[in-house]
Amino acid sequence: MNTKEEHLLDVNGRAKDLLEREGLDALIASTAENVYYLSGQPSMFMYTFRMSEAAFAVVFRDPNRKSVLLMSEFEASGLPESIPGFDVVTYPQWIDLDDPFGMRKDLFRGERPDAPGPDAALAALVGVLQAGGLAGGAHIAAELGGMRGPARALLAERLPLARWADAAPLFTRLRARKTGFEIVRLRESCAISEEAIAEAVSAIAPGVTAAELAAAFRIAATRRCFGFSERFATISVGPAFAPASVYGPHRAAPGDIVKFDVGADVQGYGADIARTFALGEPGDAAKRAYAALRPGHDRMLELAGPGVPMAAVFAEGMEVIRRSGLPEYNRGHLGHSIGLSLATEEAPFFSAAETTVLEPGMLVCIETPYYGYGVGSVMIEDMLLITEHGNERLNKLTRDLVVL
Repeated sequence: MNTKEEHLLDVNGRAKDLLEREGLDALIASTAENVYYLSGQPSMFMYTFRMSEAAFAVVFRDPNRKSVLLMSEFEASGLPESIPGFDVVTYPQWIDLDDPFGMRKDLFRGERPDAPGPDAALAALVGVLQAGGLAGGAHIAAELGGMRGPARALLAERLPLARWADAAPLFTRLRARKTGFEIVRLRESCAISEEAIAEAVSAIAPGVTAAELAAAFRIAATRRCFGFSERFATISVGPAFAPASVYGPHRAAPGDIVKFDVGADVQGYGADIARTFALGEPGDAAKRAYAALRPGHDRMLELAGPGVPMAAVFAEGMEVIRRSGLPEYNRGHLGHSIGLSLATEEAPFFSAAETTVLEPGMLVCIETPYYGYGVGSVMIEDMLLITEHGNERLNKLTRDLVVL
């Protein structure tokens, strides 16, 4: 399943199977990542402008009914002629379209809204559900937590007999196991990220700032593989460890810890990896923290495999780290799934409360961060593909604390 077509058919087939098992009639995606996940078509208005409910993807339980991608007619003009398993439905936006050569006969002619708004899209969604036979007492899963209150109210008003369920647990289950198409993108993202780290590290020297290192990483990632950009770059230099969208003025001094927590973007999929460096000999606190994190991290890498509960991996990692020199170490999770999320971290998590058991095809991150006042950020993070017989670690960079 390395082609996009195979990926889409697999995802939609599993979605229909899940709807059947859960007794649900339809699954609606309304966030940027999940619309892309189901349809393979990213909405620029959602990804770039973060517009809510600008596009929807709907999968029906009925095996004979095709899924539907709903987009504005402006965005839909850039879609391929056919999307495996999908019909396309459009709605009017404030942007007018002309057809001077008669290439299309179905263009909307009429009143245009004067600004972005969800009313036309939601009205079209209601029409899609009604056309799919779900106007009555259907049971529909939607991303309720991500929908605005007015959007939820409008759906309840237009489909008063429908019963609604939260789709978040369904998407977690679907997205946790990756297709071959997804694995190829995440593997490439990991490789690009590591190459960009290796290049950016050469800029670490007395006086360098986190902003300059982030720029070096961004440039290195962007010029690889047809210009894919960095997805995120959380880099800290010295004792300041808080994530920053605008970096502070601190300039690296001898003994400072430098942490890279970064990922490159490959067709919407992003890696999440971390490595730690020291500018000259680090302080005792940083060395003690790393000496405790490393055996716990390595133990989790050994343990993660098919049939192993994620909670058990977390418990073992915590126990080894505390026993190895950080008795007060405390974390809510020590890793997570990885894929499309713009927040990089996806459920399920390696945590005490997690009930998920690892299975082949899952791609996860193992992370062991330490944040200490007066020390800075010390962190190791690796990406693992769970296989039939264990796991494959995608990372090639050393997990040692590298002293420069």
